[in-house]
Amino acid sequence: MALLGVSVLIYVAMWIVRYAWVLRGDSPWIAAFFGDPKGDDRPFFARLFAVSGIHGTVTLATAFSLPNRTAGHAFPYRNELIAIATFVILISMVMSAIVLPRKTEAYTMADLDHIRNKMVDYVILQMRSQIEDHAVREALTDQLQSQKSNRLTVDRAQTTANYTALLSETKEVVDNFLHCDDVNERYSPEVVNLYDRIFQRVLVESKRDHLGLRMKHTIKHWKKELFWHTSHRVITKKQRLRFHAAKMADNPQYSERVETWQATRDALLALNSEVTDTIDQYLDTVLTNRLKQKHSDNDFVYLVRRTMNHFCAHVKHDYQKSAAVVPDILYAQAFQHEYDFVQQGINAGYINQSIAGVLYTEINQAQLLQLQQFQETDMALIEA
Repeated sequence: MALLGVSVLIYVAMWIVRYAWVLRGDSPWIAAFFGDPKGDDRPFFARLFAVSGIHGTVTLATAFSLPNRTAGHAFPYRNELIAIATFVILISMVMSAIVLPRKTEAYTMADLDHIRNKMVDYVILQMRSQIEDHAVREALTDQLQSQKSNRLTVDRAQTTANYTALLSETKEVVDNFLHCDDVNERYSPEVVNLYDRIFQRVLVESKRDHLGLRMKHTIKHWKKELFWHTSHRVITKKQRLRFHAAKMADNPQYSERVETWQATRDALLALNSEVTDTIDQYLDTVLTNRLKQKHSDNDFVYLVRRTMNHFCAHVKHDYQKSAAVVPDILYAQAFQHEYDFVQQGINAGYINQSIAGVLYTEINQAQLLQLQQFQETDMALIEA
């Protein structure tokens, strides 16, 4: 009983020291863990810290490391020290089990998926606003979109209706942009009309008519190409370049037509770049408004974005066969935005600690996986 009494006294002494250390501590790193020293929550955190954890483990390990004998005699009070350290550990375990709150905040998988999807959409918007390169921006958006859960019960009919409505609205935005005074002042009617024809053929006409026209144009194009190559006996790329160079030198009219075509092509690509920016701004605004309205079923926005990206790539004849490389720093910034979202949710009260713990774990795992991929890439480059 004497040993148990000593153990209780030691535990009480440790409790007081730990409580006073947190309550009175004013160093920056203590404040980072336990809040403002003068805040109302500091006493609660001090009591929580004092009773939390298992006390005496280091003491017990030290006691077991003491020799059994010293100078030919048994080490004094070795067994008593081991017993006291053991009692302190047991007391700390019992007290924390009794005193600490055991309330667990319940949540459903739907709640978790709802918060996770909102987090991903939030981070996508944050990252898109700071990336100028469209290819990199879309590549990172695709990567972040893959973090969303597929467990949510999806109303396919509603998703299709939302997609159709947003696609129609986006087409109207593009159409209004093409026919605004600013565009008509900066681009010739030929360029605007050419872009409008491509837009109408690819996105406005029905899918069946589009497929039929596409096949018809493809057959016509290949027949024309085959006839031209056969009649001029030009097969390789070098032969074609030599043929055009010679024809431009000998035929001023042909040279003028080529220059006109190149100027039209450059203007068409410049207009396409502006259309791309207009689409991005509109869809980012739509996603921002849906997040403000606390919607997490925003995949249809992503699908419309992919459809419009495909159209803009069609205009450029650029289908991104090789994926754009996303710099490592952008992934690091995206993970930081995810941490910030969770912390803001905790502070605002719409993310409980249980969901926050799951999300923090997922972010850490994703960060570790990305780090491993970076290291593998670096090793492959070094070996190459």
